[in-house]
Amino acid sequence: MPFPLLRTLAVVVVASTMFTNSAPTPSAPTAAARRWNATGHEVIASIAWSHLTPTAKARAVALLRAGPGQAHLTDSDVGTTPAERDRNLFVMTSVWADVIKNRQIPSHVYDRGNWHYADFFWKEQDGKPVALPDMGPDKENALESLRVMQELLAGNAPDTSKAVALAWIEHLTGDVHQPLHLSARVTPDGPKGDRGGNDFKLGGNPSNLHAYWDGVLDLVEPHGDDLAGAVQKWATTIEQKLPMTGFSAAELDATPEVWGRESLAIAEKELYPATLALGDRPSDAYRNNAAQVTERRMALAGYRMARLLNRVLK
Repeated sequence: MPFPLLRTLAVVVVASTMFTNSAPTPSAPTAAARRWNATGHEVIASIAWSHLTPTAKARAVALLRAGPGQAHLTDSDVGTTPAERDRNLFVMTSVWADVIKNRQIPSHVYDRGNWHYADFFWKEQDGKPVALPDMGPDKENALESLRVMQELLAGNAPDTSKAVALAWIEHLTGDVHQPLHLSARVTPDGPKGDRGGNDFKLGGNPSNLHAYWDGVLDLVEPHGDDLAGAVQKWATTIEQKLPMTGFSAAELDATPEVWGRESLAIAEKELYPATLALGDRPSDAYRNNAAQVTERRMALAGYRMARLLNRVLK
């Protein structure tokens, strides 16, 4: 077992065990706080929820409710009916890994900043992408962490540890399907890479390319105060436009490594057209293409998550 795997497993299992019996504290994040800037992740989780078996649904929510107190996984266990509570808990858990970046909350102990991305460096040469494998990614990254969390969820770890693993799987599945979470574009002015588009500055708001792609759905149709309604609407729309039956079994059951290669290829071929320069506002045509790409990536992410969890949560 390689060193990164040992280290990752130790971090999650020890942290989960340490806080198994901890009671939630007053400074825990509220359900509303979980949902800030979360449209994409919740849409993916909503699509996945619609395709989970009854057994997988029951096991998933049971695990999340068994999570360690310090993790505050049950802060989103809200709703007027049992079915609504179950769905909300699963869907809203998809943004837990972003919420815990807040250093002021107890669940920050579970934060792992370098789990959210895998920087595959590349440059353009003669109009084609050229890989720069000597520059990265780091050994501990989104793909490695997702693989380890899947192994933990499928293994013999205690339910407290599996709950944390499930929360990470929900989130990382979304991250790995966002093209810029797998990309670091190198240019003469940016020889260390653009940090997944964070250093590719745009005019207006969003102010950089990464934020633009993180929030494509909200750019197309701002959700206002009704995030839950927007999530359900987008999930339904995407499933209708891109049903699971439109994808092959090979696509649906592909490994996270394949997901990552797909995302990197999209970043290389579609996200940096010659018509988009630093400081520009992306055109309507660029936004429309971004929306199409995003919808397909979210559909695949949701279906793949469901297939994975249906296999593991029996």
